[in-house]
Amino acid sequence: MSGHLLPHALLDLTLARASARLESLAYGALRRNPGFTRRRHVHQDVHTQHPPIVEHLSHESGSDRSLYARRDVSRKAHSALATGNLFPTSQEDPISEIERRIMELKDEPVFEPKQSDEPPFSESDLVSMYEELLAIPPRTETQETVVSDPESLQQADENTLATVVQSLFELDTPTSIPSDTRSQCVAIIAKLRDIVDALESTRSPKASLPDVSILAPQEWISLVRVCVRENDVEAAESILDLMKRAEVSDLEEAVNTILELHADCGDVVNTEKLLAAYASQTPTAPQRHLHIKAHMQSLPPRTFPTAALQLLHNYESRGLPAPMKTYTYAIHTLFHIRSAVAEAQAWDLFAHMRYVAHPTPDAFLYSIMISACAPRVLEAQPARALDLWTEMTLDKGIPPTAASYTAIISACARSGEKSYVNEAFRLAKQMMDGHRDAYGNPAFRPNQQTFARLLDGAKRTGDLAKVRWILAEIISESLQATRGDLSTPIFVDDRIMIHVFHAYAAYKPTFNRAATVVVDHSTTTHATPSSTSSALSSDPQHSESSSAPHVQGQDASDSNARPQVPEAPRKSQFTRLPPQSSAEILGETQSLFNRILKDTSPSTLQTEPPSSDAPENSMPPAFERVRLTPRLLNAYLSVHWMHDTFDEAAELYRTLFSKLEVERNAWSYVEALERCARSNRGFERKRALQLAREIWQEWTSVEAAWQNGLEHPEGMDARKVERAHAAMIRLLALTGHLREAVQIVRAFVERYPPDAIKETGPKHELRSTRTVLDAQRPLVRLMATTDVPDDTVPPLLSYHEVEILHHRLVTVGDIESVRYLKWMCMAYEGALKKRKEAVLHAQPVSGAADVQEEE
Repeated sequence: MSGHLLPHALLDLTLARASARLESLAYGALRRNPGFTRRRHVHQDVHTQHPPIVEHLSHESGSDRSLYARRDVSRKAHSALATGNLFPTSQEDPISEIERRIMELKDEPVFEPKQSDEPPFSESDLVSMYEELLAIPPRTETQETVVSDPESLQQADENTLATVVQSLFELDTPTSIPSDTRSQCVAIIAKLRDIVDALESTRSPKASLPDVSILAPQEWISLVRVCVRENDVEAAESILDLMKRAEVSDLEEAVNTILELHADCGDVVNTEKLLAAYASQTPTAPQRHLHIKAHMQSLPPRTFPTAALQLLHNYESRGLPAPMKTYTYAIHTLFHIRSAVAEAQAWDLFAHMRYVAHPTPDAFLYSIMISACAPRVLEAQPARALDLWTEMTLDKGIPPTAASYTAIISACARSGEKSYVNEAFRLAKQMMDGHRDAYGNPAFRPNQQTFARLLDGAKRTGDLAKVRWILAEIISESLQATRGDLSTPIFVDDRIMIHVFHAYAAYKPTFNRAATVVVDHSTTTHATPSSTSSALSSDPQHSESSSAPHVQGQDASDSNARPQVPEAPRKSQFTRLPPQSSAEILGETQSLFNRILKDTSPSTLQTEPPSSDAPENSMPPAFERVRLTPRLLNAYLSVHWMHDTFDEAAELYRTLFSKLEVERNAWSYVEALERCARSNRGFERKRALQLAREIWQEWTSVEAAWQNGLEHPEGMDARKVERAHAAMIRLLALTGHLREAVQIVRAFVERYPPDAIKETGPKHELRSTRTVLDAQRPLVRLMATTDVPDDTVPPLLSYHEVEILHHRLVTVGDIESVRYLKWMCMAYEGALKKRKEAVLHAQPVSGAADVQEEE
């Protein structure tokens, strides 16, 4: 074999592998044929035929003729390899075969496939493929059964009504047929009653009606829907009674349609009457839902639904748990009461539902519970919100919805902690980028509430740059919605602007004008900085005489010195950088507020005349949806309370509400009084006392109306009463009016005595903590008694609120007033301690739940 065919190393490897393969085949063949073993060499088999005669080799020496030599030659002659019967060819034949095949492979032409420039898949094929792979499944945002096309259903019912009228009054004159829908229903009911009476008269007492179809089942149901749509409950129940007398097979849909009307109106009596007449002993799931819903709708707003929850647990004890949407409706109602006990009961009902009825909630209920982790009455629970989110998306594999994304963003953003706020923005990015179709369109777009929650989180962390960016995005989205580019409208409303103004108020600018030293360069024009500084330092008289006229912005020690008003720019420039001073903050907020007034109110209400050459005058109205509410004006005022001078802010407080014809709420008075209490000493504090006296006169009448249960401004509660009194007492103590401050303290104690704090109501029967296995109350709880705050504590004063007054009284030596303050603080503290003990050891009121527990 020539060496030019293959490399030597490859040829040696090929020969070695071929030899090993042949020997293994030979050994296997011999093992399978054991009859040919010979003497000692059992591993070599011999063919059954006689071996051919092999010529012996001639030996030159006589020693080779020995017995052992002859035996060795005989063995070699009789071996299987020597006989040549084991392989058809010699040892060189396989190598020749391999060489021949290699030569054939080298001589054979290689046909390479043609490479086409066209891709294997067209663009349309790829798009269709990725459309199926990245298709976004539809996600329901509600638990109610939604009609796909209510307008088509209403049109079909009207067509059915016309058909029934035509068939029943075919022999009557057209003028006798009424034209309006309600009158047609009354005429149809009268006609059907006559027909049913006639059929009942023809049957025997024990027999059923003849097999005569008066109307089709869908026609009966269409008539019921038409009557319900006209709010004619009497006519709908009459049709239902005729259906029963006509022995219509299925009455459930008609009964549920009428029950839904009674439940929406909160008519418990007619609901239970209808269930007793047409429902069996075991109402269906929709009927149980409507029964409980009627009890909840019968209550005034923000009333604890005791009867509805008892009915819910009664169905559970009968082995008929309500559907999940009933629990969702009850939990949603409890959260909207805005009470600590109601929120705790909602969490307990959620845990109880998973224990006794529905272990796996749906995305809608998960969204409600995650949203409830945001601070309302209870403290913020962002960790629990993330746990519920992980459980829903990862553990249960429930795909998220737009509502669930908004809920988790709200729970994290409103916590106020920077780490959770950053997590809210990460989830918002995931919401936009994590679910896209083949064309790159996101499945979820941020809505109005999503933007509001992100603004809330940014303002709580003082990130004004992010707030300005979000506001610009909202304005851009609203302009696109105005042009019709977006299906879901997004616009700037008063909630958005409240968050924006709060962010400006909480922002701390990097530039402090009061700490800046401005030197008049006219006296140092011909001197170097080093020589000027050395000359001033070497001449103390010159430095003392020249520092006063040439240095501005230093804090004046004179108590009568009036602080300088920051000069806000006439035209605000919204640059890329956040405002660097309080003047720039005021300029931007005034520009935004003027734009709000321009888009929503006449130009006469603007706080400053707009510039004709301002670029924003040519912009479309982006703030036309903003309503002028007390909360919005309070947010705008908070910017001036924090960054403007006191005189300017006080003047704005006096004129803003009356000019815009908006009534003040409780926050308006409390924030103004607290700003007066934080005033600087000197001239500003005197002006603050003057404003505080004006506010206090209005506040006393507002507080009296709230205490007597009369009409009062929005937002009044016990905690705001405490804050208002604490601010007024502090200001009077700082200004030296100690007797007046003590009089306010005495009036407060007379109006809200410490003994009133000791009085606590009985524990609600559904809040019993006794461990039982069967009761008409939640059996599993998430909120312990110690975790539920008491939000019904009357107003009280602690030592922290009167600490400054106490120090001033000690300084002047008013021992009697000091003793009174000490008694007041100890009395309130003791009463509050007894109230806590009473709440912890309170027993539930007697009721159905207690009877069930005793049984």
